[in-house]
Amino acid sequence: MTYQQSEIHSRPTVTILALVLFVVIGVLTAAVGEWQFSVLIRGDWANLYGSMVFNAVYLTGAFVVTRVIFRLIPRRKLAFLLCAGLAAVCGLLVEWFLIGNSPWGNPQASQIGMAAYWACMVIVPLIVVETDPRLRPLKRHIALYAFIYTALAVVGQWLLPTAEWQFGYHIWLVIVGYLGLLGLCVMGYLRFPLITRTEVYQ
Repeated sequence: MTYQQSEIHSRPTVTILALVLFVVIGVLTAAVGEWQFSVLIRGDWANLYGSMVFNAVYLTGAFVVTRVIFRLIPRRKLAFLLCAGLAAVCGLLVEWFLIGNSPWGNPQASQIGMAAYWACMVIVPLIVVETDPRLRPLKRHIALYAFIYTALAVVGQWLLPTAEWQFGYHIWLVIVGYLGLLGLCVMGYLRFPLITRTEVYQ
């Protein structure tokens, strides 16, 4: 078997592994915020599990869409921004028409917070599956951010004395936390002079 034949046969395996990693990282990215809403605030484990299943299916489709976008748009930073914007918009549509958190149905829901939440669900795994070595510092920063955020959620739940305080704390932590994660991902991705092609998007 020649090198080219071996490369062709290995591509489906690489794609499957990238898909699995993309879905797992995306589900975990969203699960922390969902765990705060469903479990820490409401004590509803079933809702957490249901959202994780839905997100896994959603992310499978998002993986395909992001691959198409990166194939069609040669400028990777522009493609990344498009993926982030599209993820935010599609996520808001899910919130509005499937969950009921539309501006007219639930005016108290934070639209910018939900947009950041859904954008992070896609762009965090998008960064993780990238093979460009220049993104390794950003990946480490994301991992550290996730650790600190999760620790804050746990400590806040443990220290705050009343359910009302816990509710307000987790609501604002999700909004501010996912907005911060979105900013970290976007600014970090745009900062590096990326290699033109990668093993994942080619």
